[in-house]
Amino acid sequence: MVQWLSPSRRRSILRGAGVGAAAFVLLNLLSELTNKGSHSLRDWVSVPESKGLRCTLALIVATFLVLNCTRRFRSPCFRAAALLTFSAVSAAAVRDACLSWAAYHHGHLTWMFPLPASAFVAAFFAALAWDVARPDNAATSPFSLYSRGNLWLSSAAGLALIALLPVLRMVTFGASRYERSADVAVVLGARVWATGRPSLALADRVDEAVRLYHRGLVSRIVMSGAIDHAIGHSEPQVMRDRAIAMGVPAGAILLDEHGDNTALTARNTAAIMTSRGYKSALIVTHYYHQPRTKLLFEKRGIRVYTVPATMTRRLAKEPYFVAREVAAYYVALLKG
Repeated sequence: MVQWLSPSRRRSILRGAGVGAAAFVLLNLLSELTNKGSHSLRDWVSVPESKGLRCTLALIVATFLVLNCTRRFRSPCFRAAALLTFSAVSAAAVRDACLSWAAYHHGHLTWMFPLPASAFVAAFFAALAWDVARPDNAATSPFSLYSRGNLWLSSAAGLALIALLPVLRMVTFGASRYERSADVAVVLGARVWATGRPSLALADRVDEAVRLYHRGLVSRIVMSGAIDHAIGHSEPQVMRDRAIAMGVPAGAILLDEHGDNTALTARNTAAIMTSRGYKSALIVTHYYHQPRTKLLFEKRGIRVYTVPATMTRRLAKEPYFVAREVAAYYVALLKG
């Protein structure tokens, strides 16, 4: 246990995680440069409105994260610059966390998880700043931290961080409810059984949208999903029928029967909203699906607020859905 908690191992894990964070920053930066309307870095920390400045700062942070793992900080100027960079990111994340807590206490959002993602960002970069500032840091010889065992730990930490960041986004942002007035609610489809009965996941999503409608937060509901030709049922029609049975007028429901996946739902909904002059939407789906859905809708230029479906009970395949969303998140980030 002492060996596993040795300072060199802890430092290897921290710096390896930093490289994972650098890869994540660079992926987000690539997404922004190749996809108009994508500003996914702001999901994690406040960034400048200027695209040029935002991208430059992201590149600087990624550079210091990588150099922190691959070279010693012998130069006092280099160490000071790294310390300033990591401290600035931590401070910006602290500010974001305070704003999130203020919004929570004022009733502008509710959350299931007690901490926003920005709190974790603040703690991580504060740890990196502390590591850079340690007096023994300058005396560390190149690669002395990286014995074979420590190198494996460092690599595993970087890969783990890349895998866990979307999960962190799911349980913090995805589970938070940003309920407010909007032009429409968009409900994303899920499985319909051969009998024509909606699955529990689909029923929960429709029921959530109906509650939003009856509260007067939206005047229209867009039901988006696919037509399952194998069983002869349309997800949007099943969704519409359930909403009508719960008191929503048929005229208040719009159907998108070509929403075969989340990216197509975002594209089709953007077209529907543009044609009708709608500007904002409440997105209704499960918490694990919300980060990717928000990302794809914003790439289409839609201002969205997320409302996770209240779950009647935990889904049997929920761990699988969460794991699948990790890969799907990165595909959406890069491809859209």
